[in-house]
Amino acid sequence: MHDIVANEPGPIAAPRERRFSGNYYTASQQPASTEQLGVTDLVRTFARHRLLVLGTVIVVALATLAWQLTSPKLYRAKANIQVELIDETGTNQADALAKNSQRLANESKLYRSRTSAHKVVEKLNLLENPVFLKQMGGKPIGTEAEQISEAVSVLLATTDVKSEEGSDLIEFSATARSPELAAKIANTFPEAVGDLKRSRDTKRRRELMNDLEAEREDRMARAVEAAEALAKFRVANRMLVGAGGAEDLAQINRISTEAASAAAQGSGSAAQSAGIAQAAGLSTTLGATSAAVQQLQRQEAELSAQNARLSQTYGSGYPELARVQTELQSVRASLAREQDAARRAAQAQASVEGERMRQLARAEAAGSAARAGQLQSVVASMTSRAFANTANTPLLEQLEREALTTAAAVASIAEQMNRVESEKLVEGVSSNIISPATPDRDAISPAPLKTTAVAVTGAAVLAMIIAFLIDLMDDRLRTAAQIRKYFGLPVFGMLPSLTDGYSSKLRESPVITEPHSIFAEVARSVYSEVRSLMPSNQSQSVLVTSPMPGDGKSVTALTIAAAALTMGKRAVILDLDLRRSGILQRIQQDMDAPELIDVIRGNVDVHGLIAPPNSSGEMTNAGFEVMLRPDADEMLSRFMLLSASQPIAEPAAVLTSPRFQQLVADLKKDFDIVVVNAPAVLAVRDARSMSDYTDDTIIVVKWGETNIDQLRATLELLGSGNVAGCVFNQVDYADHARRKYGDSIQYYHEAADYFSGAVPARLTLRDEFMRLFRRKPLAA
Repeated sequence: MHDIVANEPGPIAAPRERRFSGNYYTASQQPASTEQLGVTDLVRTFARHRLLVLGTVIVVALATLAWQLTSPKLYRAKANIQVELIDETGTNQADALAKNSQRLANESKLYRSRTSAHKVVEKLNLLENPVFLKQMGGKPIGTEAEQISEAVSVLLATTDVKSEEGSDLIEFSATARSPELAAKIANTFPEAVGDLKRSRDTKRRRELMNDLEAEREDRMARAVEAAEALAKFRVANRMLVGAGGAEDLAQINRISTEAASAAAQGSGSAAQSAGIAQAAGLSTTLGATSAAVQQLQRQEAELSAQNARLSQTYGSGYPELARVQTELQSVRASLAREQDAARRAAQAQASVEGERMRQLARAEAAGSAARAGQLQSVVASMTSRAFANTANTPLLEQLEREALTTAAAVASIAEQMNRVESEKLVEGVSSNIISPATPDRDAISPAPLKTTAVAVTGAAVLAMIIAFLIDLMDDRLRTAAQIRKYFGLPVFGMLPSLTDGYSSKLRESPVITEPHSIFAEVARSVYSEVRSLMPSNQSQSVLVTSPMPGDGKSVTALTIAAAALTMGKRAVILDLDLRRSGILQRIQQDMDAPELIDVIRGNVDVHGLIAPPNSSGEMTNAGFEVMLRPDADEMLSRFMLLSASQPIAEPAAVLTSPRFQQLVADLKKDFDIVVVNAPAVLAVRDARSMSDYTDDTIIVVKWGETNIDQLRATLELLGSGNVAGCVFNQVDYADHARRKYGDSIQYYHEAADYFSGAVPARLTLRDEFMRLFRRKPLAA
């Protein structure tokens, strides 16, 4: 920002270190401002552009207030929607999946899509709804598609979707001119999104089923071909399932085992038949019995028991005992006969049974031998077939693999088709309204006070940003701090602008006529600063120039000379701006001064034209009297102006004349200060050569007009070692003070009692407004 600068050395330094008095009005000693922006800088920026800021705020406030007062009432309805991730089992996985936040964002995008809004327009028939048509500004024109497109745009502009991170809820809000319509829109959007998703899923499932059906038909044909090839190979090679593999070997082993078992069983049966015959001859009949034998044995036992009981009780001659003993002998004889008959019958029966068993064992042995031979024949045949099957096994396995692969592919496609057909419509991302929107009759808009306050705040911030940008882009010079920062040069003073301009008569200069005015005070301060560049009691030559014509260098030269006269000094102005006529030429004509060309040619002797200076070099009482009550005639007697009444076609010939160099040296002998008015540096190159013949060079900067690039180019042409400092000319003190640069001029009005004459009044908003239209301020 060019108006907020720091006191830092610039690329072009002053020729030598000098001391300045720091007079109240010179601004040569004002402190440098910081580059960091603070509250003070904000206040000063506002002061410089308060008309812009206040105007922007007022216009925005009035426009916003008028807009709010004329706007229809708007109502908002909100619906809370839960977004769930449903798997094939119907379980909500929203909290379990890491990508739920992305799915929530995608779902929110669906609610902002034009397709969803298009669905809502159709569902609610909004193009026929009078409330919505008012919101659109009337029935749209064009084709039906264009009308729907415009309705969709308006609908999307009045809806909002919000979601919070870490939550599976979406807040959908709709704004309309009636609370009922707002609630309908908010509740219809989730339905529209659901319809779109279901339509998309149905279409996707149908396309997928068609693709799967075609794939299944192709794989089924290949599976049939593979199965037929396998069956033909088995038939051609007489290979049943399992042939050529472990089943063949297992079957051969099993039949061989059975053959060996049959052979062993036959041998066993033959041996058994021989053993049975021998066993039949060795069988005993001692234990043979019959029913009669058993009856007689019971009778013997009973009679033996009676005999033993009677023998113990009676003697041997007892008749009953005799009878029992007789019967006992008779029973024992019968028992012996019956036992012998039973043994003979048992022996005959054992012989018959042994022969039967022997015949059975022989028959069994013959059967086992026949079976063993047959099984051995089968084993031999199967072994031969197994070797043939083994040779065909590689090709068989390849055919089986192909058949299994194609069958598995068909089964996979069938399973996928079953899964797609049975897939739930709710599988995937599902949105459900958990808190439907209800009509809210509290209008959200217009809110005149709130909206206007926000608009005013925004306008103020925007206006301040624009003000800062204006200052940043403004490279015009207005402060001494700018010149010190960019060029490292002092500023000797800031001459205020004159409302009535500068008179063409030197005696009417405000420095002479109003010695206690602000202009006179600043002029004397400038002269003091310039005079301090040279040691005391030495004459001084000062070159006054400016970057561009019209910057006021001639007026500044006159002002410095007038200030020297009011301080009792002898001053001469050597006007070398010979290409154009100006105020110096008019003053020369008024004073009837000699022509510069005549002086250079030697036709006029400048010595003796004015009274000799005070030889003591000290100011006399008459000098102090002149300063207190300056007399114009007396001062003019110590002043000389050398110029050309008519423009000179070739001023370079005059400037390079040896007589010109001698003229400057001669004038320094008769005058305390020789002020050389040089042409503008950027217009012609005369000032560069003139600066070689003068002690110091002063550049006049027009306040608020001369920019940084102009002054930089001027210093580059003159050379850094030839410039002593700058003087601001035509400074608008009131405007400068309003801008609050923080220098002494900001407070000039507080010191107005020290001055006589008119003091520039503070600018009011009305003055600034009039300046905006290039008119003079009313307070001037």
